[in-house]
Amino acid sequence: MTRHIIILLTIFSITLSQSSFDILNTPTDTRDAALGINLNPTVKPTRILTHPEHVVTLSVWNWVADIQGAYIGIGLNNVHVSIQALHSGELEYRNDIPSEDPISTFEYTLFNMGGAYAQQWKQFTLGLGTELVYERTLNASSTGLSFNLAAAYAINENFQLSGGFRHFGITGKLVEESTTLPTEVWAEVDADYGQLAILTEINTGSIPLAAGLSYSLLDNFELLGGIQIEPADPSINFHPSGGFTAAWTNFTLGYTIYQMDHNLGPRHFITLYWSY
Repeated sequence: MTRHIIILLTIFSITLSQSSFDILNTPTDTRDAALGINLNPTVKPTRILTHPEHVVTLSVWNWVADIQGAYIGIGLNNVHVSIQALHSGELEYRNDIPSEDPISTFEYTLFNMGGAYAQQWKQFTLGLGTELVYERTLNASSTGLSFNLAAAYAINENFQLSGGFRHFGITGKLVEESTTLPTEVWAEVDADYGQLAILTEINTGSIPLAAGLSYSLLDNFELLGGIQIEPADPSINFHPSGGFTAAWTNFTLGYTIYQMDHNLGPRHFITLYWSY
């Protein structure tokens, strides 16, 4: 069944003008989305060791007009591998002027495979991640190779500083269109007080400031919340997100509503974590 939606040119500019491999900036799981901060160990490879977990992560999400995503991540010691996909069903591209027929009908696919490695020397951690990215637009496809470099320093048992580069590398071309990676420089501060954790990030991307908070209850239930601040004209946009995780034996189930105020509606994330 054909899905109907009015999509403005600015929303799908990656499809119709310049590709920016937006899958690289899409949250991957419940915690990632709820806190409003990218915590993927492939993108921030120092997290493999600064927040060590032997976890298999299975995550799915849904957005407007049958736009869906899925993510699988596996962490082991100082290595992490992941697979992520984003796909839309049949979409009708229209402009602001009502018309009986759409300008065009298309499907959109993005896919990436990633891996990361980290090494620790006392309080200092260094990590490198890489992702092979594939996308297909209306009439063409392109492949890119993205690199992520991060460093972290533990000030004490409660505070940690980290930063680095993400999504820099090389891309192919979409026939007459150009492709670019969403390259960013970022810095993050983590404050961990046991049950309560606070995170803040600044970066050079489209959403330059984000903050997140998590609070654990009874060792098996965690409340998550975050906000992303986006410069806009004439005012600043605040994008809140929130969710929770609930643990049982070796499994943790999570749910998050990401960017509740988005003009096309929020994204819904469901994630299953298996600790082994």
